Amino acid sequence: MPKKILLGGIPLGCDNIGDEAILGCVAKMLRETLGDVELAVATADPGTATRLGVEVVPSFGFAGTPVEGFASAVRGKDAYIWCGATGLSDYPGVALDLLEAAQREGVDTYIWGVGMDDELNPAFFKAHGKRKKLLFLLHLAQWYESRLKLKLKRRIAKILPCCKGVWLRDGQSKAVLSDMGFDGARVAADTAILQTAEGLDAIAPARRMGLCISTQRQVADLDGLKGMLAAVRSSGAEVLGIPMNTKTDRALMESLGVHCIAGDTPEDVCKAAAGCAVVLSSRLHLLILAANVGTPVMGIARGSKLANWLANFDRTVEGSVSDCDWKKTTRRVLAALADRGDWDEKRAKAYVKLRERLDKAREELAEAIGSQ
Repeated sequence: MPKKILLGGIPLGCDNIGDEAILGCVAKMLRETLGDVELAVATADPGTATRLGVEVVPSFGFAGTPVEGFASAVRGKDAYIWCGATGLSDYPGVALDLLEAAQREGVDTYIWGVGMDDELNPAFFKAHGKRKKLLFLLHLAQWYESRLKLKLKRRIAKILPCCKGVWLRDGQSKAVLSDMGFDGARVAADTAILQTAEGLDAIAPARRMGLCISTQRQVADLDGLKGMLAAVRSSGAEVLGIPMNTKTDRALMESLGVHCIAGDTPEDVCKAAAGCAVVLSSRLHLLILAANVGTPVMGIARGSKLANWLANFDRTVEGSVSDCDWKKTTRRVLAALADRGDWDEKRAKAYVKLRERLDKAREELAEAIGSQ
């Protein structure tokens, strides 16, 4: 009998190309490793059914769909896999609700390729509005935020040990989750390192900078960013926007006068990145897809995940969305446009290690699911 597996746990089908890259790669990986398998995906995009050849259920907990109803969707499955992204620090309440609901239904649960940011989502773990003002007046803001974090730790300590396996995308995420009270995670790699596209051999990199600036935790110094764009163009290089959110990122970059690619798939992103001499991004998965096709990458941090990825290549972020020396970043971008440096050597070594980790983890996952 084929294994019946439900994939979800993050807001899939919500215009985020990085999340769709993860999903497509996980689906392909499971079919390669498990053979005969029936996949269902919790997503807001009904087109996923045709694109990946899967059953589609609502994106419970996201896109306006309540968590209620998830139990009936997961009931009867052999496994529920929360796959990828940074959901345990970005959307921990929903993620844990879904895992717990599946466990109550007697369904084996797995966490696969998930990252942990060193900062929990401020939307859920910081005081806001009138409550923030009152707590500051009473000098209780720090106490309030500590209580929120403590509640999360308690839920993690209750729910994650009931999972049949937890694989994170890097060692830094494992350390953060350990600090949150769970020591049982193993280290894999982001499954999106498997993403590629046809026809890449025919694409030669031009003197072009690929760019994605996210609307999430947006860049504070937009004038500095605009100055960098002007300097790059003055050098004779092109600037190509590669929006990882096909709506919000595109709108922001077009407002900055950046021409954006028209594509909206992981394959389109890979092809666009392959035609660039360097890619600069505040979105992690643009850096991953660009590195997949061999393009040198640079990051503007919004949390620790970009720094964690760049550490694979012995590189650091240029700064953060709240604090970046754009003149220095401009100099580094111009240097990267002119010279790849040791990038190719560093990338080759890094990908050997990443693939070894991912291959070992996928064998462990296949063995765990296959032994049910």
